[in-house]
Amino acid sequence: MKLHHLRNLVAVADANSIRGAARAQGLAQPAITRGLRDLEKELGVPLLERHGKGVSLNAYGQSFVVRARSILHDVERGRQEIEQLKGKGEGRVSAGLSGAVFLSLVPQVYDSFRKEYPDARLSLTEGLFPAMEPQLKDGSLDFYVGPRPVGDIDRFYTAELLFHNPRVVVARKGHPLGKARSLRELTGAEWIMTGVRQPVDVEFVEQFAVHGLPAPRSVTETLTTLPIVALLTSTDALAFLPPQWTSNALFRDSLQQIPVEEELQGPDIVLIRRSAMPLTPMAEKLATLFERASGTPFKSPRIRAATTEEAVQEN
Repeated sequence: MKLHHLRNLVAVADANSIRGAARAQGLAQPAITRGLRDLEKELGVPLLERHGKGVSLNAYGQSFVVRARSILHDVERGRQEIEQLKGKGEGRVSAGLSGAVFLSLVPQVYDSFRKEYPDARLSLTEGLFPAMEPQLKDGSLDFYVGPRPVGDIDRFYTAELLFHNPRVVVARKGHPLGKARSLRELTGAEWIMTGVRQPVDVEFVEQFAVHGLPAPRSVTETLTTLPIVALLTSTDALAFLPPQWTSNALFRDSLQQIPVEEELQGPDIVLIRRSAMPLTPMAEKLATLFERASGTPFKSPRIRAATTEEAVQEN
């Protein structure tokens, strides 16, 4: 099995056609076709389904292309690692970050990283672990920093607890309920549901239920930063959000915390990476900067890290 076989398969998966894959690879169509047949012969199964509009991956192909992408990403990471060890500050680092991490840690991390690696290509994507996990698994992302996902974490990954992150009630500045001191006073308000659990209403309802209160009936669901900000600043809606939303200079003049007496729980912020694959020096530096910005890092006893052997077998 050769790398160009894997590149051809990934190109066909992306283009949904052999012609498109050949164009993307700068190769003739027969070369792509021969490579795919060689790969299918070696694996002993067909990988493609051919139809009038082109080709698509069958169940075998869909499964194998995930591994192919991971191998190709790791080969490229290996090449970049050699270049970085030779003293070249070039390469790519990709991290998936939650909105709270962008607000709280990125301002501290960004300048330090750029001073050491001014020529690096840095990719920072907002999202939560369930959406980021496929890219983390195939190597598109080096690591994830954000709320701990619900349930057990696959032993394919290791996770470090960076800090505990509670929730606060957030509203626009000058909100008519700004002087409220209990959730009971806020149950009749409009609310925005956010959260890391699916379905998102579970986390929202629990915040009230744990204090013996019914959940509000007027609720809008949205998960990304821009819609949340737009609704909070232009309406009387409220939301449970991390405290970084009201302490950050970006929103300090437009959002406020309503200091209710109840303790509001939120998921811890963790850093998750693949167990068996070390980060490149550049990516390791970025991860270390996030750890330092969070305070003294430590491994959470609630997350068992897989051994290298286990992770390789899992992969």
